[in-house]
Amino acid sequence: MPEALGGLDLILRRSELETALAREVDGSVSAGWRSLRFEGREAGTVSEVQLFVDRNGVVKKEEPSDHSFDLVEELRKLMYRPGYGTWFSLTVKIGDQGQAETHYNYDEEAAWTFPLSDQSYVEDQQRFPRDPEHIPAWLAPKLGLGGASN
Repeated sequence: MPEALGGLDLILRRSELETALAREVDGSVSAGWRSLRFEGREAGTVSEVQLFVDRNGVVKKEEPSDHSFDLVEELRKLMYRPGYGTWFSLTVKIGDQGQAETHYNYDEEAAWTFPLSDQSYVEDQQRFPRDPEHIPAWLAPKLGLGGASN
């Protein structure tokens, strides 16, 4: 029974953090938007966040708050599963009617806006270890493992 309670606590905390992130994103832009798209990426000690604001069909990039970095990092730590790792990137979409959805990418290489060194992935593997069978094929060479994984 304690495991089920731990699982429920994890789900509730994840929901709280997702809500806090959506509120943070919403609060960081002025009114009058149709939709918001927040993207977060993290590997090792490197983080990147981007915020895209749709105002009547015109999408512009705006600066997300500094606190959004903290929430992304906390979500990533919370969602780590021993042996399976954690996600590489997330996307939060928010509509002007209050709907919000969060998608997590556990397997594909994140779409960084700059070249990321392999060392960042090595640090990430040390911090959030994945068993060999849970290392994506694109990641294995960056970790110095050749192509010996999925």
